Amino acid sequence: MNSSFKRPVVLRPAPWASSGGFTLIELLVVIAIIAILAGMILPALSKAKSKGQQARCISNLKQVSIGTTMYATDFNDTFHNIGGAVPNHGQWTRNPASSDILPASDGLAYWGVAYIKYFGGSKRVFRCPGAKIVDQWREDGLQYPADFWLDSSYGINAYVTQPPLPGNPSSRQPGPRKLTDYESPQTMIFAQDAAEQRMDGADDMLGLFPGSTEILTQWRYGSLPTLYPRVNFLWEWYRHNKRCDTLWVPGNVSSIRYNDPRKGVDFRWYTGVAPLEQPSF
Repeated sequence: MNSSFKRPVVLRPAPWASSGGFTLIELLVVIAIIAILAGMILPALSKAKSKGQQARCISNLKQVSIGTTMYATDFNDTFHNIGGAVPNHGQWTRNPASSDILPASDGLAYWGVAYIKYFGGSKRVFRCPGAKIVDQWREDGLQYPADFWLDSSYGINAYVTQPPLPGNPSSRQPGPRKLTDYESPQTMIFAQDAAEQRMDGADDMLGLFPGSTEILTQWRYGSLPTLYPRVNFLWEWYRHNKRCDTLWVPGNVSSIRYNDPRKGVDFRWYTGVAPLEQPSF
């Protein structure tokens, strides 16, 4: 035998490559791993999105403070009012087909219209990025698209221009009320996340007023909620991870944590009277 002869080397495929594709078990394992990773990543993405929306909301409210304060300076320490009261509607234009901003004195005008020139003409400052649906005045027969109303998603405190009635803080006296008339401006709410464009009192504020057993009853019970099927308006006050972004009269912004609707917060935060419970900023 010739000792120089060598047996040829035969290359064989690896065992895992012999089938020419993935098995069903292998595919299921891959899918399961992807599902686990997605389950870990999506909550983080959702939280990041929520944080971004809240940051934008806080920025909006700070701009609102600058503009409204400039207005009050120009008008003898008084915020915009019609006959002493804050405007009580939510429209920027006559209808969705119009681009002409309503006069601030128009009965349909949102309270923000009066301050528009202090924001460079941008009504988007008054749109909370976390808002989904706000008061669309359906009780008046209006059927405008939801987006028409979302530039009116910050509710102003009606007590800003009208003082509480002595002995009955759920009601208000005739205005206008000046900045210098507030007993405790540092603990008084100016505006906040809300479905209501003008928050009037015991049934549409987060404050638990004397004689009330729950907050936001106008939007949680009765005929009004039936106009908005499957909408829980409670969360339009607590849009940001169960927090309500709130602008205070001095211009600072804080987030009020969700509380039991049977407890709410100190109603004096709205009336401007020195509160029993200090808000946390």
